[in-house]
Amino acid sequence: MLRRLSLALLVLAAALLPGAAAAHEKQTLRLRIPRVDIPAGTSIEACVLIRVPTSTPFDLATWEIRNHGPKVGLGVLHFLVYVYSGEHLGEFAAEAGRVVQSRGCLDLGPADRDHRQLFASGAMPRVRGALPPGVALRLAPVPAAPGGSPDGLGVLLDGEWTNRTTHTRQASAVVLLRRARPRAVGRVAQPIFERSAELGLEVPPGTVRSTEDSTAALNAAHPGAPPVRDAWGAGITTLGGAAPTGDACVLVLTGHMHKHGRFLGIDLLGPDGLPANPPGGVPNPFETGRTHLFGAFDYTDPGVLGFSPPRLLPADEAFHYACWHDNGVTTAVQLGCEESTGTAPGSAAGVSGGGPAKPCTSAASQSPECPAADAAYPTRTFTGACVPAKVVAGTTPSDEVCALAGAFYDSVPGAAPGAECNAATVAPSH
Repeated sequence: MLRRLSLALLVLAAALLPGAAAAHEKQTLRLRIPRVDIPAGTSIEACVLIRVPTSTPFDLATWEIRNHGPKVGLGVLHFLVYVYSGEHLGEFAAEAGRVVQSRGCLDLGPADRDHRQLFASGAMPRVRGALPPGVALRLAPVPAAPGGSPDGLGVLLDGEWTNRTTHTRQASAVVLLRRARPRAVGRVAQPIFERSAELGLEVPPGTVRSTEDSTAALNAAHPGAPPVRDAWGAGITTLGGAAPTGDACVLVLTGHMHKHGRFLGIDLLGPDGLPANPPGGVPNPFETGRTHLFGAFDYTDPGVLGFSPPRLLPADEAFHYACWHDNGVTTAVQLGCEESTGTAPGSAAGVSGGGPAKPCTSAASQSPECPAADAAYPTRTFTGACVPAKVVAGTTPSDEVCALAGAFYDSVPGAAPGAECNAATVAPSH
């Protein structure tokens, strides 16, 4: 009896040790895109949504992407791995095991599909990545439905391959995510997700417009409200994700746009609030002579700016971002059901009653897609015409987004200059 009691106490003590709960979780996640046919002389972008049942965060230490296929004639254009941060994980079940061909992977997933964070990428047959010593990137479980408890991880795999041969070839991929050892983690990295630029985003038909211009117009229309800054840093009110409370160590920066997005630029702002980008930056294709710390030109593959070692962002500095969207100049014009004769429908999300136009697919003075009333739009009436509409932020693939994304962790307080981001010196916190 005494021996059984002693054994039970030992088991209980072990269960209470830091990291014991994590020990029962998988230490490595193996995710895959099944074989995809790539026709001769073409490129295919294939997307797969994966739900990993768990209520425990997965603190990532290293990752690996393995692309499989013929060594000759089949190339990897990109492979991207996102973690889903929305509230509708239950809808992933409808996509289970399905490979969807979609530019930017915009045609699958729940309505909040844009709540996703890019955390691994590459364009080689095999790519490996690792967090700095003492740092883990937390992949957090999300609910199956809004308001629910954590139900699992949602992961989006996005692979694009090109076949340069005269025969159909097959491609597939495996992604390995390895959990950090709890006793080796001094800092847990958090996501950067800032999308306040979407509040003013509004692009009339036949124009290219920046969110800097549309945000300035939004602020001018609300002079008594705190200005929207489209920036991320300590003390800045953000939309989407939390800002740092002090000095931050930035691991990576990237951006997010939809199909009307032509360019996203990120600037470093100094203590005076002015751009302080280092020389040799990325040229802005719409403003001659202007350069940025980082630039993304392709909404399907925005690229990343990684910092090794992590970049210290003092509390008096910030990152500013802006998007340039094209509505009918070099891209297809947005269409929507007209609400007032002669006025392009749709208005910025940040104004009263704002939102995208009711979509329609073929311009016409009288369209069956645009009856005078629609129960899905109870506060609106329509003229019956399908006309060029404004591009604004919204939840469908045809609407736009403009977001700054990335990852950061808190700096080490009291560290010597140059060592503020050395998380290996921080005692693990459980």
